Amino acid sequence: MVSQFPTVVVGLLFVLALVILSKSADKLIEKAVELSLHLGLSKVVIGATVLSVGTTLPEVASSVAAALGGNGQFGLGNAVGSMITNASLVLGIGALGGIIPVKKGMQQTFLFMSGLTLVFIGTSLVAGMGTGGGFFPRWSGIALLVLLPLYIWYTVKQKPDHLMDEIPEEKIEEESEKSKDSSLAASLMILLFSSLGVTVGATLLVATAETGAARLGIPDTVISSTIVAFGTSVPEVTTTLVAVRYGHGELAIGNVLGANMMNLLLVMGTTITLLPMGVAVPSSYYVIQFPVLIAIFILLSIPVLTKRVEAINRLQGFLLLGLYVLYIVTNFI
Repeated sequence: MVSQFPTVVVGLLFVLALVILSKSADKLIEKAVELSLHLGLSKVVIGATVLSVGTTLPEVASSVAAALGGNGQFGLGNAVGSMITNASLVLGIGALGGIIPVKKGMQQTFLFMSGLTLVFIGTSLVAGMGTGGGFFPRWSGIALLVLLPLYIWYTVKQKPDHLMDEIPEEKIEEESEKSKDSSLAASLMILLFSSLGVTVGATLLVATAETGAARLGIPDTVISSTIVAFGTSVPEVTTTLVAVRYGHGELAIGNVLGANMMNLLLVMGTTITLLPMGVAVPSSYYVIQFPVLIAIFILLSIPVLTKRVEAINRLQGFLLLGLYVLYIVTNFI
């Protein structure tokens, strides 16, 4: 039905889909946190599960919608593009807005994310050898989903600061007061309608993105890894700016690392697993997406792994933003 609309209408529906998806995801997370607190779960558990999954809910929903329609490359582009956007645009803007301290406890997560990403890229090269591109077999997606609960368990065990501070004590008291005034049935009803909004928003987002890409003559993998990835990463940009502004810059990199781990394990894992034949990787990814992602990891390794550097400074912020601009420009050349 979307393909029958004029291009201008398709563009407006694309923006509307992003708004519906974002707002529905926010409300879904809010009610999920409220119910979790009502059930007596700890802040760390809620942060590592509800909030961590919630930060990538727009990416998960849109990627699943695309995969169910047989378009695995859309989900791949969304996941990789979101990782690039989070690590370059989000942290770059945050570094220009203030100091982003790097705590040494983040080293293990960063090394695991970087190492797993390199192994994943290598797997696609080996599996796709002789095809002119790359390939992610279904078992690689299943492997990522198997690692997901192990990562969540490790996160809960480590009790990182960014999860401890996600839900302040006043939030718990506020939700406790709310729970007295609102019934469990009402909260579940809002949760249900929010889930419906996420589903509708994700489906509409994929349909409009695919239609717009076809009309503009641009591969939908480019649209998903740039425009869609930016749209679904807007909440992370806002959260980072607020955190830096109020002197909590250390939360920014923790949130970005957590969101990127979820994009890698949950979004990519789900997308690949849903497709019995796996996901083919366009050859352009080995020229643009993957090299840019690796360059970002190398740049971030300086403040994260070097003992003398304890923060992402403005110079590194400019370099991260420069990589993001380069990434966008090269995709549309």
